[in-house]
Amino acid sequence: MSTEIVHRNIEEHRDESLEILKTLIRQPSISAQDVGVKECARLLAGIMKDLGIPSEVIETPMQPVVCGEIARDPKAYTLLLYGHYDVQPPEPLEPWHSPPFEPTVRDGRLYGRGTGDNKGQLITHVLAAKAWLEAAGGPPINLKFVFEGEEESGSGGLAEFVRKHRSRLAADLVYVSDGGLHPTGAPVISLGNRGIVGITLIAQGADRDNHSGNKGGVAPNPVWMLAHLLSTMVDPAGRVLIEGFYDNVRPIGSVEERLLAGMEFDPQAFAATMGLDTLPMDGPTYWKRIMLEPYFNISGFASGYVGPGSKTIIPSKAECRIDVRLVVDQKTSEIFEKVKAHAARVDPRVQVLARGFGAMEASRTAPDHPAVAVVARAIRAVRGVEPSVNLCSGGSLPNAVWPTVLGVDHIGVPYANADEGNHGPNENLSLERFYDGIHVSAEVYQALADAHGTVRQ
Repeated sequence: MSTEIVHRNIEEHRDESLEILKTLIRQPSISAQDVGVKECARLLAGIMKDLGIPSEVIETPMQPVVCGEIARDPKAYTLLLYGHYDVQPPEPLEPWHSPPFEPTVRDGRLYGRGTGDNKGQLITHVLAAKAWLEAAGGPPINLKFVFEGEEESGSGGLAEFVRKHRSRLAADLVYVSDGGLHPTGAPVISLGNRGIVGITLIAQGADRDNHSGNKGGVAPNPVWMLAHLLSTMVDPAGRVLIEGFYDNVRPIGSVEERLLAGMEFDPQAFAATMGLDTLPMDGPTYWKRIMLEPYFNISGFASGYVGPGSKTIIPSKAECRIDVRLVVDQKTSEIFEKVKAHAARVDPRVQVLARGFGAMEASRTAPDHPAVAVVARAIRAVRGVEPSVNLCSGGSLPNAVWPTVLGVDHIGVPYANADEGNHGPNENLSLERFYDGIHVSAEVYQALADAHGTVRQ
């Protein structure tokens, strides 16, 4: 059938859709601090029920999962829509121009924690289903919704949840909207995610801070321990020096090289999304580093005194937080063990702990998957431009659970603007991108129904 009446319904209910999103943003759901997460799960399930989507909150040993379903024909194509309703902590609060949990519209954007990551994107799928229910009595395919509450804390319980509810979650494809569009504003199809493993290094010197004059040269300095260790892990160019780190990195083939060469790149525009003037590299290098190469990052370093004035001490303890982004075929457990073994060889005094936000495995869907072309046609019908196909997103999501646990491939179609500011102050979502997202989801439902015979593997 024509989707015209569905798109008309979406346009007629713009204000209502925005108010639903605002309601969701007002409810804090900070999984790292266990603030408001369970309340947000109940709120989200209630919103879905009010919109005509049978939904429930399913408790887990960690944070609850919100599940909903519109499945009327067991023979129809089934799409599982994944998202997360938990958000990052809003701190620091000072740079926010409006309170993080008071959604505020400024210059065509909605500001607030979770607007782009991920409440504003997951609710587009729900609102698209609502439009189909109101305009046509229901969507043309079966829809299943899985919205978790601990993605920002590592999705530690998602794999077990999917394993436990595998028959209930059975689907032909998993559809994920998270992250931002191409820096030019063009739509994107993402076929995977880098993985991530969190590591903490701890160096202990004396059992107390010591005078840097009276004890200098005698008491060990844990900051130097970590500084020397870290310099043996990564060279100045960013290449990781840990033995065996690159052993399982999948070689880049001719198909990947061709896609990399054709991807748009503007060093000034791309740099602007990061707060930089330019990027000293070419397009294939940029995209290869973000999508197909691992990255060893220092995200935090704490030791000593940095308050007003000075305090001439030898710190007693130093701590370094690391996140390692991995590509498909690298395993988080193996990389952690290699980091641990390297530290033991270089400086056995340093503790290596797997803690922080947990770990997520890398994943990748083949670019010739039949659903890719179908989704691309749906995006083109709404946005009027061809989407860019990314082999892999630079960020990390728990998408590896879909092929490894559920046995289903996944496709990512981000709806947020590239400069959404996710994880930082003044996170925002362009209102036009929000409404576009609802339209795209609605169109994808019909496109998959029309191509049922060719996209079901």
